[in-house]
Amino acid sequence: MPSPTTLSSRRALVALGFVTVAGCAAVNRAPPRDPRPELRLTPTATAPAPTALRVVTFNIHGRGGAALAEALAGHPDLATADVILLQEVPARGECSAACEAGQRLGLASVYAPGHQQDGGTSGVAILSRHPLRDVLVLELPYHGTVVNSARRVALAATLDGAAGPVRLFATHLDNRINPAARIGQLRPVLDAAAAWDGAVIIGGDMNTSPFVWLGHLIPVPAGVQDDRLERAVRAAGLDTPVADSAPTSQWLNMRLDAIYTRGIRPGASAVAQTVRISDHLPLWLDATL
Repeated sequence: MPSPTTLSSRRALVALGFVTVAGCAAVNRAPPRDPRPELRLTPTATAPAPTALRVVTFNIHGRGGAALAEALAGHPDLATADVILLQEVPARGECSAACEAGQRLGLASVYAPGHQQDGGTSGVAILSRHPLRDVLVLELPYHGTVVNSARRVALAATLDGAAGPVRLFATHLDNRINPAARIGQLRPVLDAAAAWDGAVIIGGDMNTSPFVWLGHLIPVPAGVQDDRLERAVRAAGLDTPVADSAPTSQWLNMRLDAIYTRGIRPGASAVAQTVRISDHLPLWLDATL
């Protein structure tokens, strides 16, 4: 028989899941009117082709460019980041939050809208201290999740390192889908990585929560962090160097975000615990090319 503590924890997880669903707007998100990516491919200053990169993945939960730039510049582990892979990036008008942060920090930026939201769009983005090229938007499998269903995309771009080009991917998977569907939703990214003959870095909010979902609405605690996605990533020939990272969600100590690599040597990694502008925490990895 489960202990009272275990039962209480499970009830708390279920309650949080219902609160999360109730907090979602009871609408589904329309695709963007203009799905073309926003491109600012060149940083303010030029630098030699890098031999190493500090890569960050961060779901910014709709925060603006000024807040994002301040958070990145104000944290010692993030201020020197070379590549920042972003999710839930808002765009209102001609300059997304990634664009604004890039202008403030002197970084190149690319942004891909996923869906309409709050009078603008929301999507994924890449910031880079080095020039970017060959930008591609990948359509991910759509899941009708009853509320807040939305088009999901991944954004790819190439950075030229000293040892050769590096293909970067920023992505954001649905949260109320089960492990097999989550693997399927990432499959276009894994296939694109497999087709790339060189180094690969994939980062994003993978939503690997400790829930399984009934009808995309009712969360059932699984009791353990979902690691099936990472097993599929390794089976696809990539490494999972931050699999043992600290939690990246401020709720229930969930590890929702990840960085996957191929053809690089991973080094130190950590979660920036003091950056509290979002419901997620930034996760960074040092990579030698």
